[in-house]
Amino acid sequence: MSARQDIFGSPDQQALLGRGRALHDLTHGNAGYTYYGRTVGIVSPDRAPFAELVSMTRLQGASHFAHVQNDQMPALVQQLKPHDLSAVQYARWVGDASALQTARETVTSKQLPNGITSHWLTDESDNRLRASLASAALACGVLPPHLAVLSGALQPGLCRMAVTDQGEVVSCAAAASYMHADHPDGQVECWWGMLSTVPDWRGFGLSLRLGAEVMLEMARRYGFMRFFTGIEPGNTASEVVCTRLGLTLTDSSTLSVADPGQLSGGRMTK
Repeated sequence: MSARQDIFGSPDQQALLGRGRALHDLTHGNAGYTYYGRTVGIVSPDRAPFAELVSMTRLQGASHFAHVQNDQMPALVQQLKPHDLSAVQYARWVGDASALQTARETVTSKQLPNGITSHWLTDESDNRLRASLASAALACGVLPPHLAVLSGALQPGLCRMAVTDQGEVVSCAAAASYMHADHPDGQVECWWGMLSTVPDWRGFGLSLRLGAEVMLEMARRYGFMRFFTGIEPGNTASEVVCTRLGLTLTDSSTLSVADPGQLSGGRMTK
């Protein structure tokens, strides 16, 4: 039996995911860091000096300040300029109990189209299904986090897939714990996202349905009651989906930083 494949993407992206996992293995006891299957980041600028963000970016190829007040963002971006690092600001959208209620209503009202069934990624999912999942996400510009996270094998995490009768993944959504369990929000708020649907299957509401299922299962299985995602301003399609699922725009953002010398294009994911 072939070894299970847990990372996908371009060679640069796979190398980045490998470095992120290795650093997480060393730092997972530190409540000032975050990890959801891509790279290790820092909870906020208040938890570590700016130089540490630069060092973690050099070490992994990318890193982030997870929670930055929007009025702090221009100064942080300005500090990056001498380091030749690229920056992307992702607005934080957050949903809580009202989003869970919307998710329940969505699952009830939004049926899957004929020829499609939905499945959870598990630690036993075979490489063909894993590769098809990655292909669907990457086709939409989204880098799948380490699948050991999304399968729940490494930490609380879930991935729901819409699969055709031929075994092809055509849509997906995911969530995972983000902050350390000892952080005040570590067992309350999780990352949620990776909503991706291949072009031929858009218009059926698959992202809405799968995203709703993931929210409900993260609450049921792991007790998370708040969900956040990052959206680059101007990504109207993602904003519409989040609004329909009950997430709202906040006054804070995530500052994602990448080293263009290690990551072609200078960004980790859409």
